Amino acid sequence: MKDTLPQPTTMTLEATGPEEAQRLIAVTALGMCRALTLGTLSPTYACERLFGPALLTRLEAMEVHPELRHAIHLATELGDVARLAPEALSGSIAEIEGKLHQVLASLPPPSSDAAKWLVKPSVQGT
Repeated sequence: MKDTLPQPTTMTLEATGPEEAQRLIAVTALGMCRALTLGTLSPTYACERLFGPALLTRLEAMEVHPELRHAIHLATELGDVARLAPEALSGSIAEIEGKLHQVLASLPPPSSDAAKWLVKPSVQGT
């Protein structure tokens, strides 16, 4: 019988360096925006999982593109927008996406030998 590796219970993404960190955040945020647009995730879920004050605080502590900080700041308000002015939600998401695309376009091209974002799980007992 073939030995199989145990399935990881956690998954870790890691970006090395300021440009890669910004790229990872922007790409992840764009994916969350897409899910919001399609209605597969709720604004409340997005704010609890990604678009919360902790991410904004970390970005403010880093020297990141101002549009990235602004986009994430706007994203932290999506739950409130959905609750208080649902008709404005799609426009808010589009504005955030535009800012995130600006950030990605402004970053230097990624290196072909850059480290992968997915961190390999450590193997127990080694």
